[in-house]
Order: sequence, then structure tokens, then C-alpha cells
Amino acid sequence: MPNTLAGTMGELRSSHFHTGIDIRTGGQEGLPVLAADEGYIFRISINPGGYGNAIYIKHPNGHTTVYAHLKNFREDIARYVRNQQYKKQVFKLNVFTEASTFKVKRGDLIGYSGNSGSSGGPHLHFDVRNRNQDLLNPLHYGFNEIIDTMPPVAKRLALVPASESSRINGCFERLDVPLRQNNGSFSPADTLYALGKVGLELFAYDRMNGTRFKTGINKIKVAINGQTAFITQIDTWPFSKSRQFYNYLNYEILANTGRRFHKLYINEGNTLDFYPVKVNNGYLTLHEGDIHNVEIELTDSYKNTSKVHFILKGGLAQTIKNQSPRNQTWYITGHTLALYAQATDSVHIIIDKKVHNLQADCTNSSGQAVFLWDMRKGIPDQLCINQQTLEDFFIKTLVPAGISYTYYHRMADIRFGKSSLFKPVYLAFEATKDTLTGFQTLIIGHPTIPLYKNITVTYKPGSPMPDKSVWGVYSVWGTSASYIRSNWTDKHITFKTNYFGSFKLLADSIPPTIKPQVITQEQLVFKITDNLSGIATINAWVSNHWVLMNYDPKKNLIWSEKKDKTMLFLGKVKLLITDNQGNEAIYETKL
Repeated sequence: MPNTLAGTMGELRSSHFHTGIDIRTGGQEGLPVLAADEGYIFRISINPGGYGNAIYIKHPNGHTTVYAHLKNFREDIARYVRNQQYKKQVFKLNVFTEASTFKVKRGDLIGYSGNSGSSGGPHLHFDVRNRNQDLLNPLHYGFNEIIDTMPPVAKRLALVPASESSRINGCFERLDVPLRQNNGSFSPADTLYALGKVGLELFAYDRMNGTRFKTGINKIKVAINGQTAFITQIDTWPFSKSRQFYNYLNYEILANTGRRFHKLYINEGNTLDFYPVKVNNGYLTLHEGDIHNVEIELTDSYKNTSKVHFILKGGLAQTIKNQSPRNQTWYITGHTLALYAQATDSVHIIIDKKVHNLQADCTNSSGQAVFLWDMRKGIPDQLCINQQTLEDFFIKTLVPAGISYTYYHRMADIRFGKSSLFKPVYLAFEATKDTLTGFQTLIIGHPTIPLYKNITVTYKPGSPMPDKSVWGVYSVWGTSASYIRSNWTDKHITFKTNYFGSFKLLADSIPPTIKPQVITQEQLVFKITDNLSGIATINAWVSNHWVLMNYDPKKNLIWSEKKDKTMLFLGKVKLLITDNQGNEAIYETKL
């Protein structure tokens, strides 16, 4: 029977590589899910986020298959899990079972499809992993019922400067051009020009028959003048390298535009094993008069292919005009600071009270003049255009990668571990007073620069805290705020984060809200919400006996599940909800 997929292995999502395939269920829940092969269930997990209800099966060859976002489990498995939840008095569960507990044969029922966890709609997520729990591509194991005759689609091509002397289309700037399709091949409208060391990036995705979803491309091959120079092939990776996703694609462009550009080069800090061919790590070096005939071949899991062709010439010619101007005044790439102004503007920087006048280096395709400064000569204290100081430049120091490093400030200490960074980062830092709370908002780094591992921040508010118990750290983006677990020590509060951005202290003294939906001797159902810090714990009792409450945060819904289905809920009912700031809400009634 034909079926379709909503996601494939290695697909570039907004924050991760997709780890398996998403099998569509026609918008339905409750379809039978069968074991892919013989083995035994060795792990069962229940989580309000992530994979939701999931089963892990170990097979004789050492491989593991994973079945996620299930609605519920087979009855004997569900009974076992329920007993474990009651024993531990928790909803969230991760339990490992003996090989003899749940043996399965190929085709045995193990559960029913659903929409649990962080799923965006009903489907079955299916993973295959080797004995080391490294991800493998499930589509290499058959799935002949999936029809895919559609080749990948290439939408845009980008060239990026890889050194201070690099020039692209006559300027030191990333060039992003649309691709047009002709007879199954994709190409830009113009010949492209570059000098020096440059990298290629490609915004592309796959399509499959009978579905609107954009899926992943497993193999991209770059050939220069007929010689293979670079291959990226996404077939397997270990969980320990999952955050290398942020280094594999151009994360700044993803954050700013939503476009997922594959980097067809290996930049600093990338330790992925995706590259069977990597001449010069994928970088091209062009001299005046060079002609590179470039072909990029895209291949999906079903061997459908498409190609991108273009001519890249060595030179300073600017063939592409009237692009949209950058919406920023400055940016840093590598060790180069680029400022954008008019060619007639007076541009200078100030370092230790000394003024350095800058001359326009080039004019970009939108007519903006580009002024360059090598940050290794000194980190500017101020950037000035026509005597006006730019208010958004707060670069304080260069943080090296691969070593422990701490930036000290009267408002905060920021500690970087040996693995915090993919590559060295010019750290921006600013503390601005929040007019509502009176405390400082910390701006640490830039959210378009990814972190590999956590940094530790000790925030020093400076002002006396009237009641520390209600104050916590939140990351803020626009009008939204997200709670970060933190600890007070005397006058300071410490937290960890694996992303740059803005952080502030907010007070949450308001308990969660509880709205009963169904209160009967058979079932208890409630809607629960919290105004700021979010739900932390859920506990219910009937006649002083703990009752399991299932939780779906997507619906703000909790519902009871009895240990013994024949028993009735009789007596005093108590529900206790606690948020992350420790505020409690209690609902009580009697049945």
C-alpha cells in the first residue's frame, strides 16, 4: 500500500538534523504500530515533549529501532509502564527493561500511532540506530511502499568570502542569488566573479510524491572543471555531535531568513564525518582570469538527482546589481569588521581614544560602500559614521575556542568551557536597565552565533532583592520570555545557557491556573496554564492515594489514568500544580 513521509533522515530542521523518518498517518491517531523485526523492547520513555511516548527495540544484529510520538502502548506494555509510574509517582518516565520482559517478533503489535511529545501533527517517527546508538538512514532498509520519483530542488546559491582578501562579485560580502530551472538543471542568471578563497552554499531540499513536505537531501557532490572536489553525505552521525547542526548550515541566514543553506565547505569547528571527499575542505581559490565550470549534483535517498551548473570566473567584475541593501550597519566575519555606509560618508573607529579613519574598500551590489577593519589590529571602542556613534556596537573581547575563558564585568561573569564554542567569537556584551523591573537586561553575544556547549553566567544585579524566591532568569526574544533554571547565591544568580541572546530578571509570584473539565468517579480532566515560568510538577490524590495524571502541554491538558481501572474515584480529590518559580496552585473537591 503506498504511503508518504513528512520527514526524512538528515533533513535540516530549524534546530537539528532530523534523525529518522516521519511516517504520515493521514491525520489519524490510533493506527497499529508493528515491530520492524524480531528482538526485545529494552527501553520505554514517556515525556511531555521530545519523542512523547516512545518504544526502543534491540535487534539481534545490535541495531535499535525507535517508535516515537505514540498515542499509547500495547496493553501489557501500558500496564507495566503504568505500574512504574505509580511506583515512582511520576508521569515522565524513562525505564530500561530486561531482554526477557517484552520479546517481539517481526510484525508484532507494540502500540498505536499518535501525536504525543513535541510532534506537530499525528505521525509515527521511526529511527534506526547501530550498536553504538549512532543514527542510520531508515530508507536504506527498504520501504518500497514509499514512491519517490521527484528529484531535489535547488532554490538559491551563495558565495561567501573565506579570507580578508577574498572578493565576491567585486566586493567583500556574501552573495546570495536565486537559481532558475531549465531542462531539469538549475543555474543563476549571471556568470559569477570572485577572487581569493571562497566557499559555496546551497539552499535546496527534496520533494516526494504525494506530499507537500520539503524533505532532506542525503548527498551533495561538487565538481570543478569535471573533477570531484567535495562531497557531503548525510547517512549517519552520533548523538554527541547533534549540535554540529548549527555549524553544518549557515545558522545566521537561517535565523534571519528561515532559509537552510548547506555549507559546501568545512569551516572551523566542524567535526562531522559527512565528507568522503574534501579537497581544500571544499574551499575554492580563484586568481585573476581563472574559469571554474562548477557542477553541483544533488541526490536523495531514492537516487533521484538534479544538478546546478554555473560559471565562476576569477576577477573583480560586478555583474549583479540592485540587490536589497543589508539591514545592518556592520557585521563581523572571521577577523574582519565590515561597515556599510555611503561612499561619501566619513567613517572612522576609535580604539583607546585613538581615531582610525577608514576608506571605502568596495561598493556592493546594492550600492552601499563597504569599509573594512582587521579586528586583530584592535577591537574598536566606537564605530562612527559622519561623527555619529553607532549605538549597537558592544564588542568587548575575542573569546578563544578550545580553552576555558571567563569575561568579567561588574554586572556579570561569563564563563566559557573548553567546548562552549565552535570557533573564536568576538563577544558582544551590554547591560541595559529594564524600566519595569529596575534591573539590568544582559545582552550576551548575538543570537545568530551558535554555541556548541553551555556557558555559565553569574548575574550580579547590584540592587537589593526584596524577595529572591520569586525572581528568576528568563531569556527574552521580542515580547516572549522563557524561564531558565538558575540558582541564587547571596546577591548573585547563576544560570547556564547554550545560546546567546538577551537575559533578564523577572518576578513570578502568580501561581498556575487550574480549570476543571471533567470531575467524575471515572475520570479527572483539567486545563492547566501558567503565566510566566511554566509548569514544573503535577500531583493529584484521591482519598490520599496518588493518582497518575497524563500531561499534554500542547493542549494544556491533564487527565487521570487509574492503576486499577475497576476502582472508582471516591472521597477527597486534591490537585497540586507547581510552576518553575515554586508557586503552587491547589484544587480540591469531594466525590
